[in-house]
Amino acid sequence: MKKALILILTSICFVQCNSSTDTKDSKNKKTEQNITKENNSEEFLPEVNSTVNKDTVKIKEDTKVYDIDSIDVKPDFDKGIAKLHKFIRNNYKYPDEELKVKGIVDVNFVVEKDGTLTDITVTKDADYGTGKEAIRILKKCPKWLPGTQNNKLVRVRYYLTIPIDVYHEQTP
Repeated sequence: MKKALILILTSICFVQCNSSTDTKDSKNKKTEQNITKENNSEEFLPEVNSTVNKDTVKIKEDTKVYDIDSIDVKPDFDKGIAKLHKFIRNNYKYPDEELKVKGIVDVNFVVEKDGTLTDITVTKDADYGTGKEAIRILKKCPKWLPGTQNNKLVRVRYYLTIPIDVYHEQTP
């Protein structure tokens, strides 16, 4: 008798456990249906829906800096290199402590996809602050025409030599 009673109680417990699992599954299905109904409403934004339901699309931006000799179209100052040298001459402030400054300033920089100049570095200067002055001028330089590779705008490292050979007269 005891064995039969234990068997019946065990069966009832087992049936109840399976029944509660079915209830959880049905609750989850109802919740999913409610969420689906809310998502299908007109107020729901399609951009959010596509992000939630589909794989996330990652846009990989090309941040590589190309060498000037390895691209199809080289970057250029908007009105040509002669206009660039004129811009530099008109804006270059020579040091007061030296009346006669001779030499060159070698700089390199990155022409960005939007034509701005970044990562300006002086590799050689004529002392007396000529390198700092070259950086100052290039920072205020108008936008360039960017370089392209395979018909796409790319970042390009550009090398520029600025000649310094000017005699300054003292102003009274």
